[in-house]
Amino acid sequence: MIGKRGLSPLVATIILVVFSLLIGTIVMSLGGKYTAVNEDAGASASTGSAMVISTDDFLGDPLKELQIKYITGKISREEYLEKEQEILQS
Repeated sequence: MIGKRGLSPLVATIILVVFSLLIGTIVMSLGGKYTAVNEDAGASASTGSAMVISTDDFLGDPLKELQIKYITGKISREEYLEKEQEILQS
């Protein structure tokens, strides 16, 4: 073992930086493909997706029921704001 030399610190640092860049490039490449696939799926799903709302969590809460009516489009914004004020004042 006498006379054996290791890598100099500069060479070791350069190898680590190159290795890190290589791994980062591979991960970013795979991530870019993954997000592109999900963006395409999200665009098609958002045009015709349905919202599922469970009423079990807020039965008896008039403010929550009012919010659901507004979110689902059963009442206009003006109606929502008026009824919200009535509920908050009572």
